[in-house]
Amino acid sequence: MLRVLRQRDYALLWFGGFVSQLGDFVLFVGLPYEIYRRTGSTLATAGMVLAFLIPEILLGSVAGVYVDRWDRRRLMIAVNLIQAVVLLPLLLVGQLGLWVIYAVLVVESSVSQLFGPARVALVPSLLRGGKEELLTANATTGVGHHLARLIGPAVGGVIVATGGLAAVAVVDSVSFVASAGMLSLIRARPGAPPRTESLEHAALSAWRRLVHEWREGLRVVWHQPVLRALLVFATITAIGEGLTGTLFVVWTTEALHSDATGYGWVLSTQAIGGLAGALVIARLGARLRPLPLLIGSALAFGAIDLVLFTYPVIYPYIGPALVMLVIVGVPGAGMGAATTTLQQAETQDSHRGRVAGAIGAVASVGALIGAMSAGILGEFLPVVLLLVVQGSGYLIGGTAVALLVGRHRLCADTDRIVGVGSAGEDG
Repeated sequence: MLRVLRQRDYALLWFGGFVSQLGDFVLFVGLPYEIYRRTGSTLATAGMVLAFLIPEILLGSVAGVYVDRWDRRRLMIAVNLIQAVVLLPLLLVGQLGLWVIYAVLVVESSVSQLFGPARVALVPSLLRGGKEELLTANATTGVGHHLARLIGPAVGGVIVATGGLAAVAVVDSVSFVASAGMLSLIRARPGAPPRTESLEHAALSAWRRLVHEWREGLRVVWHQPVLRALLVFATITAIGEGLTGTLFVVWTTEALHSDATGYGWVLSTQAIGGLAGALVIARLGARLRPLPLLIGSALAFGAIDLVLFTYPVIYPYIGPALVMLVIVGVPGAGMGAATTTLQQAETQDSHRGRVAGAIGAVASVGALIGAMSAGILGEFLPVVLLLVVQGSGYLIGGTAVALLVGRHRLCADTDRIVGVGSAGEDG
């Protein structure tokens, strides 16, 4: 992990991402609190989810087209600065009304669709070690995310209590400016990704070119076995994540017979588990290969989650849940790092933005389906029964990836792991 953080350009990208995510977690403490304080309605609070998911579904895949057209570093700087400005209308919620929050969230989510694929696509060009360092770098990115997830809510709670929504908005806005400043210091100038256009493509109108490039990105995903497997995996597992996100509070209070304090412990333990897991994967990154790591992590994650969500039927106490939430952080971090690494390694630079955007958009559709299903089915089905879907989804998803990529490709990647491990032991 330290090896990639010693590389100046990647370190700037990492610290910029950490600062902006820290600001985001502060914001996501303040916004739900303010909405619920003003309305007393859980439905109004749930509107936050829709305000974020709808732009991801509608724009995520198309945004990848522009990521593959433009200089990714400059694009990320521009997006950060736009996000910093977009948040400022939150200062006027008291004068203009609650609709400002939803409008800001929609615009914020729409603009951010460019940032995620650009970051995924930019990382390989910043690493001196090339593809061999991708898994370590992506796991290290996960360390930053979970560290921000651990610190942000606590800081956000203090800021909300002392300065209200206005203070939260200013802090997040400043975090985006700081992130843009760090990105501007990156020395590497990879420029726009290489493009090869036929005369027919060059003659198309701007709209038709957009559609053509978008469909070309989808075609790459569907015809490349590993990318197609990732698309299937994202669809299956996102449905379960949507269910869990909606029902997690219900599971904590009803199945574990806990309260708000217990829910806070569960969220903190999740963050600690994710951080610990990311540190483990980052430490072992050079010895691991992403495809076997993804499959093994998915199967382990699904098995642990099935135990986690169902044990309260027999023993309805919170202690075992806290232990398992730490343990499950390791396969969780393995899945995250492996998925991103495979997207980068299995895609040419000219298509990385579109591939990341397409897979992200599909995952958002799955999350929306899961969240809506949870809202409807949660009224008359036991929460434990619904959450079985989440753990089962990872078991099915991991198995689907193994079947879709084929035995020969999986064995080849496994042999590479053994080779790397033996070489390390001999040294």
